[in-house]
Amino acid sequence: MVNRADVLQLVESLQRYFVDALGAQDFARFEWLRDEGRHGGGVRFACAENERFNRASVNVSQVHYDDTPGSRLESATALSTIIHPRHPRAPSLHLHISFTQLRGGRGSWRLMADLNPSHEDVAEKEAFEAALRAVAPTVFDEARAAGDRYFFIPALGRHRGVSHFYLEDFETDLTFAERFGRAVIDTWLRFFRAQRFQPTPDELAKQLAYH
Repeated sequence: MVNRADVLQLVESLQRYFVDALGAQDFARFEWLRDEGRHGGGVRFACAENERFNRASVNVSQVHYDDTPGSRLESATALSTIIHPRHPRAPSLHLHISFTQLRGGRGSWRLMADLNPSHEDVAEKEAFEAALRAVAPTVFDEARAAGDRYFFIPALGRHRGVSHFYLEDFETDLTFAERFGRAVIDTWLRFFRAQRFQPTPDELAKQLAYH
């Protein structure tokens, strides 16, 4: 049975892993408390604009309402990241892993990942999807289809990003959630660390217009 303490340990571990890989020296740590800590809180690592990132944050939160019997929500624990690299050829990434426990009911996961380049690279898209398919072979097609629906922007007539994975109200164990998070992080890090030429003015302009 999944419990919130184990989920918090998992998402904090993934947070440390990702921030260290990105370069912890570039990130500032911010802590917040819900109701002065009575109902939980969280920690966010954020990076101001620099030579590697336009925007980057890796957030962990856990809220709980043990002292509020009338609350339908017992607890919610999450890792959420938004990474926008400065180089226009490096894709942006959105990753979300959360576990929600309803009072008197079962707990369930939400697992999301979105590869979002301003300059599409077919090889990177295929590598990203291959990594996710390897982690979740039995639900990959379902998750990709759900992601395509979730990340579609009707007002623009296009998707946000080129590869989408979305599972909600999903029952699984901690091992699966960890493998999913590691696969997304490690695959994206390969793209981010790729050697790239100095961006052209046209590439920078396209990136700005896209985002």
